[in-house]
Amino acid sequence: MMHPWAIGKGFLLIMGLFLLAASHNAKADDDQIRVTQVQTDYVAKTVTITVADLDKVKNLAAPKVRLAGSPLVVANSVVNNIAHTGVITANLPSPVPTGSFLLEVAWGKDHDDREHTFALALGLVGPQGPQGPQGPQGATGAQGPQGVQGPQGPQGPVGSSSGGPPFVWVCTPAFFANSGGNTRGDIYVFNGSSTTANVAVHFLDQHGNNLAGVTIPGSNPAATYPGQSGSSTVTVSSLNTLVVTYQTPIDFPANSPGVSHAVHVVSDQPIAVGSDLNFSGFHPLPCSLLPK
Repeated sequence: MMHPWAIGKGFLLIMGLFLLAASHNAKADDDQIRVTQVQTDYVAKTVTITVADLDKVKNLAAPKVRLAGSPLVVANSVVNNIAHTGVITANLPSPVPTGSFLLEVAWGKDHDDREHTFALALGLVGPQGPQGPQGPQGATGAQGPQGVQGPQGPQGPVGSSSGGPPFVWVCTPAFFANSGGNTRGDIYVFNGSSTTANVAVHFLDQHGNNLAGVTIPGSNPAATYPGQSGSSTVTVSSLNTLVVTYQTPIDFPANSPGVSHAVHVVSDQPIAVGSDLNFSGFHPLPCSLLPK
């Protein structure tokens, strides 16, 4: 059974928010108003009607809007006297009915209401659909030229942890925000002592979880983080440098899981640690010796 607001067979159902004007009278009148657009706001429960070919403002009576024969309250109307256009905002019934209905618009001289008739389709807006899957990663751009190396800074003071083991260094950041993936990163661990050092390199996420053996986000082909887990270590001979190479992860969206935020290096001998991330040039950075 159709809703009592429903339109009869003589009117065309138009699904959408725009209306196709159809003359109510057979007469051809160049000055007759034209409805050029209708938009329905289901939240505010209003219908906004754009009209062309209006009379001059001094000849205009108040606009009238009817839906299925029942008048709607006109909340606002604006006239552009130069362009002979106007906009009407009318309140819809509450609740807003669903179906196709007869919409009548009148706006002109008092002795000639210049009424137009249309079919208006009304329906509830459905809930927003789920977010689509992330698209494939784009091709890596060409690497830019290496910048000019800056002057070497002065040597900093000896840290408070130099008095004895364990010697703990931290390299951060270990990724590029909203970027990375198949970009090389290197961690350099120099054993400055006269004896062999036992060293552990830990790639940590933002929560301090060790990522050794975890797949690096965005790596193609898939690669895993290097480094040691648990209490395991590797040996580095005196005056030798341990180079740990990895692929920087893609951090997109921000704070994605499995992204290395810091590299934690522990040694039983005095060491020096630095890093170099290769992305649009080289980015050598000294790591920090943690105070005790």
